[in-house]
Amino acid sequence: MTERPRSSISTLHKKWAKLEDEHHQLAIAINEARTAGTDLARMRQRQIELLLEITSIVAEIRDAPATTTEDFMALLDVALEHELDLACDIAYYGPSDYPMTARLLCALAGSIPGFEFNSLRRWLSLPGQFEQLMGANAVAPTPDETALLGQIGFGQPSQSKISEVEIS
Repeated sequence: MTERPRSSISTLHKKWAKLEDEHHQLAIAINEARTAGTDLARMRQRQIELLLEITSIVAEIRDAPATTTEDFMALLDVALEHELDLACDIAYYGPSDYPMTARLLCALAGSIPGFEFNSLRRWLSLPGQFEQLMGANAVAPTPDETALLGQIGFGQPSQSKISEVEIS
């Protein structure tokens, strides 16, 4: 019997992000349907299915090996949502109440072209909130900080490999 090869964290993260986005949209639709007095049974069933799928993928992510910078970034995004609840705190209090975290997240996201902290994008849903955190208004890393990010493996995404870290 052959064991199925494990998916990378970054691959699982993409699946997780799609499911979380669908769950977020479904939660909004359920709220609107509840207000309109619509029968929610089918929507609630889909919500249960989504939550089970999300839980399964989060478990796979937790146990998958992290070897690339993108894997670690994806792991951080899932941790922000499922372990720390930091994304909802930043949304509630505002990115300006988290200047060091905003600086760190902005610098890390900028190290991987096209990477997006899905958990933050969903939670920071008021106009301009996500852009305030990740966009031009965020404090960019200094040249020294950029060099340090490169030294720890967050400099060149296509070349950076980080040895697997066991998290227990």
